[in-house]
Amino acid sequence: MINKSIKKNDITIFALIHNDVPADIRRSIYPDYLGHLVAELEGFTGRKFNIVLGSGEPYSSFNYKDKDPMNVLKKWESLGYTYLKEAESKGFAAHPLSQVILLTHHDINERTAGAALLYPPHHTGKFAISSLSRYLNVGHEIGHLLGAKHDDAEVQYNGWWCETYMIAEPNKARSTCYTFSPANRQAIKHYLSSQD
Repeated sequence: MINKSIKKNDITIFALIHNDVPADIRRSIYPDYLGHLVAELEGFTGRKFNIVLGSGEPYSSFNYKDKDPMNVLKKWESLGYTYLKEAESKGFAAHPLSQVILLTHHDINERTAGAALLYPPHHTGKFAISSLSRYLNVGHEIGHLLGAKHDDAEVQYNGWWCETYMIAEPNKARSTCYTFSPANRQAIKHYLSSQD
């Protein structure tokens, strides 16, 4: 019998830490903001998600504050492509599914905690900015990059009401599920399989 299984590509997420993130939060970025997300993504996609935490100029001093999130995302995209070229020159494999997310201490503006630059046909992308003001934010923006949508978010019950990653309007009375809804899991799997 011939094994016709196809090796699924690993995903690398370069998480660049802005200079405004305090030292105590920096020490807990992986366990507080990324560990649950990686476990969730690896659990339902069957893929390895590699997180590369980094910093350095000009990325760590990028001016992300703007009334128009699209304006700042376009600038971040340009800088993000430069970062990916640098990463490749240092031995990181270039792959179309690599992503670059800027982690900030503050929100982009008073209405926007994070944003992802998305393109058709899958409404996915490579570049995002996320405030660390809520544990859900980073997973929310990475979810967008992978094809997850607000419309498919859910409020679930796990002993208390909790919100899945893609909830558009968080409610402080609910907890965080640290999961994607079944529909968003399916959307992410579909997108990733389309890129192999």
